[in-house]
Amino acid sequence: MEKSLEGQKTARKKGISLSERAVNIDDDVFKLALGLPKDVIPLTAGEPDFPTADFVNLAAKKAMDSNFTHYTASNGILPLREAISKKLKEDNNLSYDPDEIVVSPGSSPSIFLLLFALADRGDEVLVPDPAWFHYPILTSLAGGRAIRVPQRREEGFRLAPEDIERKITDRTRLMIVNSPSNPTGHVLSKEELEGIAGVAERKNLIIISDEIYEKILYGNHKHISIASLSGMRDRTVTVNGLSKGYAMMGWRIGFAASNAELSGKMRSLLGYTVVCPGSVAQYAAIEALTSQKSREYVKNMVATWTRRRIMVLKFVEEFHDVMSIAPPEGAFYGWINVSGSGMTGKDVSANLLKEYKVGVMPGYLFGDSGKDYIRISYATSDEVVEEGMKRLGKFLREHKK
Repeated sequence: MEKSLEGQKTARKKGISLSERAVNIDDDVFKLALGLPKDVIPLTAGEPDFPTADFVNLAAKKAMDSNFTHYTASNGILPLREAISKKLKEDNNLSYDPDEIVVSPGSSPSIFLLLFALADRGDEVLVPDPAWFHYPILTSLAGGRAIRVPQRREEGFRLAPEDIERKITDRTRLMIVNSPSNPTGHVLSKEELEGIAGVAERKNLIIISDEIYEKILYGNHKHISIASLSGMRDRTVTVNGLSKGYAMMGWRIGFAASNAELSGKMRSLLGYTVVCPGSVAQYAAIEALTSQKSREYVKNMVATWTRRRIMVLKFVEEFHDVMSIAPPEGAFYGWINVSGSGMTGKDVSANLLKEYKVGVMPGYLFGDSGKDYIRISYATSDEVVEEGMKRLGKFLREHKK
């Protein structure tokens, strides 16, 4: 990791314009998918449809009442970093000192800061295909190049080590992994993680592990942090946050755990950019991470999404002639193949919205392999999921070519 950290010395000298870092995203489709009119059935949102828990809100109120509304340490207050350290030990079998943890305004800033610190201009960052479309955008903004690694959809979107190795060049520095995955819902197995770890060790790669959906799992699937594998702690940065698992989207609390040297670099970058996470939000986060009430709260959310997942799978089976799906193992998305209709995911997304007032995300946004896909979110009401899936099935059959 020391070699990669040298890149930070030249980071401020890059002088790359935003035009040089342009990302090929169709803004009209992107805005169409997220900025939906009120009369549209929304199957797009990547956020829990639950309110933040009352006991978390109360902790925030106490912080405000005590006038805890000023700047904090750039890497977050010590009680929060201590709570995160304990969480990582208990949930993920990871041992990090509070000084090795950096709290930021969400997991996205954490990932951007990491990419900025570790990737020089032109360095390559491996990104699964499909994957959350912010990864290549953030990589580009940091001056790097995102290189897509195809996942084997016929094997449940398995990430194979031989496929990773084929993409590695002498400019490859990092790889981003995300489990459970947005958009596929795939949970990386221990075997897959060991394969990724083997490549990382042989090729001297740093792994950024985005574990934001770790609390949302179905059936017997279990989340394993790749940093917990032998030899991986010092070449992995574990990124997480409270948006998905605790319904704290707007509070903007994320964190990254890594070795002391990299944490120091991130702390400096954070101080010069966003200064520090919100003070009140940090106290709310402590309550979410430490309260015994949180376990039941998270359990209830996952039970609701489990029920809606079953609803989605039933509708896909009913309309199996025009759509298919690999059952999600985690998160709250359906990565639906619509090629049976004869249309691309982009065409489905645009015309389904116009004709049937249903909003879905076109799959191409998530990578080259997403051409035949749409992503739906079932983090919404039962009624919305049922009506939206009915309209989707009817639309696909009416337009089947």
